[in-house]
Amino acid sequence: MPPTVIRMPQHSNGAARGGGGHFNEPRNRGFRVLCCRVCTCVNLEFFMSKNGILKIFEIILGSFCQTLLIQFGMDCAKDIGEAFHGFLTTVSACLTTTSILLLCYAISARTFHLVRQSIFEVMYNGISCFLYLSASSYLGFAVNVWLYPKFLLFKNTGGVHSAYPAMTAVYYMGTIVGIVYGLDAFVAFRHLKGFSS
Repeated sequence: MPPTVIRMPQHSNGAARGGGGHFNEPRNRGFRVLCCRVCTCVNLEFFMSKNGILKIFEIILGSFCQTLLIQFGMDCAKDIGEAFHGFLTTVSACLTTTSILLLCYAISARTFHLVRQSIFEVMYNGISCFLYLSASSYLGFAVNVWLYPKFLLFKNTGGVHSAYPAMTAVYYMGTIVGIVYGLDAFVAFRHLKGFSS
């Protein structure tokens, strides 16, 4: 088996002087407060990049889904069945992994370039996209079949049944998160192809 060579991207001096340089440059790290820099271990430039924005969206939307599931879905979990547990498992696994990746990328630009050159990001984001879309469609089916009739019944009798609107929001947001993961997989694939060519 031939040896694997990992190449780090080369930046010209002009790019480094022009502000588009490497994340590990001291002047791009942390933020300025009065006359000194604080939090120099954080690469703030990553959060403004396309990859950073996608990761932040994945974490924010995933957190909303998990919060709504736990807040409103626990009482109706027996009605929804496996769709609830499947979605909760998906959101927990993807949220944890994405949070770890974001933390590693924010602290170390070298980690970002090494992981982005591997196939891990493409596979992870592609699988997360599939899991979110399948869990959302299954949850949507279960919510409309089992919770919607109860919602109509309680609505007509004057009671409040808040699980149906919350679970509806969860599977809509889950679909959006799945699309964002698919976009992230596409961006990672293009990045990977750029390094392999």
